[in-house]
This record gives sequence, structure tokens and C-alpha cells, in this order.
Amino acid sequence: MRTSSKLYAGIAVMAISLHAQAYPGESIVRDPATGNYTITYQGDSNTTELSQTIFVPSTKIDPTIRSSFRLGEKGTIVYRYIVSNGATAKQAIVSVVLQQIINPILGETPSPAQLPNLTQADLDAYVAAEAAALASPFGWDGDITRSMSQIDWSPKTGMLDTNSIHAGHTLSGFGFNSLDLPGMASSRIYGLFAKSEIFGFPDDGPLKDSAILAQLNQLRDNDFIVRPAAVPMVAVPTPFDAAALLGSIQTQMHTWIGMQLLDATFSSQLDRYFQSAISAYGLNQNKVGKKQIETMRDLIKKEQPDVDRKDDNGDHGEKGDDDDKNKTKRALIDKLAARILDFDLNYVTKHMGGDD
Repeated sequence: MRTSSKLYAGIAVMAISLHAQAYPGESIVRDPATGNYTITYQGDSNTTELSQTIFVPSTKIDPTIRSSFRLGEKGTIVYRYIVSNGATAKQAIVSVVLQQIINPILGETPSPAQLPNLTQADLDAYVAAEAAALASPFGWDGDITRSMSQIDWSPKTGMLDTNSIHAGHTLSGFGFNSLDLPGMASSRIYGLFAKSEIFGFPDDGPLKDSAILAQLNQLRDNDFIVRPAAVPMVAVPTPFDAAALLGSIQTQMHTWIGMQLLDATFSSQLDRYFQSAISAYGLNQNKVGKKQIETMRDLIKKEQPDVDRKDDNGDHGEKGDDDDKNKTKRALIDKLAARILDFDLNYVTKHMGGDD
């Protein structure tokens, strides 16, 4: 149901120097009015006649993904997501993919694909376990692709037109539980305007030695919109080790700099307290470690004052609080990133006798 295509919204600009030609007349041209690409290519080595097809990107959407995470029973973390499509979107959202979910979520079972005597009963049991492990909106199915460390949701077969997230609509109910603390990863969101726009060729497509083939594949392989989302990425050590866990949280935090969700100078400032806390907990100086964490949480709260709120209704998530036009000063840490870091740090102090 999902096309094989995946395109970063910002990549559309690359379009376009996609005019390297192995055969005369071949080109990939973007129509600025529609956003579609006209692919002109030679499909038969025995003739100079050119063929054409239209590639409709899956990125004519305006997605928002809101992430929530809370401490559940027996140390589990409950993850939930709300996905919206802006009123100006020209396509409905038909797929939501969360990436970098390295460890199994609660309830996940190993794929039976490698069983020597795979039966229908094995497959049915696996599908049932997968459905139980994932929370999915009505009319949607969730799927765990462990080989790619991702979870994705899409409308049930035959329900694409009715259950997609159309322009101006919001859908909740996506989620799962995990033993890992939240980190930040890029989610991929796909749109599709109509079944008639699924990409194809009137013939066998470009010749295998055509330069345009690699360019077209690049376009198709990056056909999605990216939004940051909170996903389980920080494993809690067993037995619990505050110093080791803080080191993992710090490593995760550093990845946000490249995502432009954390200012490098602010990260360095937090690093000093991270190192002090790690050292203190390593020496069983729990009060000192807790004090360092409290200082970090105060610094984070100074940048994002509502970081510790209990509800999730106001979270920007996909763009971060820095995009708020009412702000006169750019925050040094994105709002969702701040919520994640504050949650993870608070988790450490709670396990080490914190008061929150």
C-alpha cells in the first residue's frame, strides 16, 4: 500500500540538477505548480524514441506528530502518539513510521520466519502478538520490522480512502510500551493523493545503464516527510546503575546537536554537570549526584518553562518550540528534546531516592 518511495521534504530542491544524461533527451523535471516530476527517458535500446511518466511525491502533506511518554507499572514507559495533517495539505497521510527502536518493545515476539517448519498457526500467533503489543487507531494496522528497527502504521487493507488522515484532521491511538527511556529519532510520514498516482512505467522503464535511473531511485528512496519523535532509545541497565544510565542519556543528548534540536554550547554546559553526577554516583555520593541533576533540570526549565507539565496537549513536537513566532529569543533546546531530557534525568533521581 505504501509506495517504495521516501523523500525528505527539503530534498525537493535537489531536483534539480537531475539532468545528467546518458541518452539524449532524458530528464527529470519538477513542475513548480503541482510539485510532480515528469520523467523522460529512453526505454528501448533499439530506438531513440523517448517515453514519459509522472512521479507524484508522497510529501504533499503537512504532518505534525505529538509524542507523549509516562512512567507506567513496573518500570515500563508508555509511549503514545497523535498525528495531524494540516488544513493546506494536498494529500492524506497513509503511513507513520518510527525509527531507531533498537530493543524489542513489551509484548514483541521473535519473527517466526526462520522456523524450519513454519505453519499457519505460527504466523497467526505472531500476528496476534504483534497486534497486542501495538496500540493502533481504529482502522489502522501496526507492524514491527525488527530487521530495520522500526514500527509503522498504515490503514487496513481496503480502508485507505476512508481511514487515511486527510487535510485538517487528527488521529490518536498510536503507541506501545517499552522498558527503555525516551530518546529522539526521526519519524517518516508518507502521503498519497489517489490510487491512480502510484508510480509506474508504461514500459520496462529506463535502461539499466541510464544515468537517469540512479537519479530517479534517489528521488524515490527519499520520498517522505521527517518529523522528530520520542522513541525508546536509552536502555536501563540491569541491575540499575545510575552512572552508566547517565552516560547513555548524555550520549543520546549529543545526537540532538546534529538534528539542530540542541545548541552545542548549551550541551557543553550540561556536560559539566553530567560528568559531576556520573562521578558522584560512581562513588556512591547520591546526594551530590542528585544535586547535579537538579541543576541540569533547572537549566533546562529556564529554556523551556513548561518542560515538566503533566499534559501533552501543547507539545509542538514536530517543529519544536523554537518556531513559536511569539518568541523573541531562540531557545537553546527544542521543547520535545527538553521534555525527553528532563524525564530521563528525573527517572534517575527517582530510582536513586529522588523526591519527585
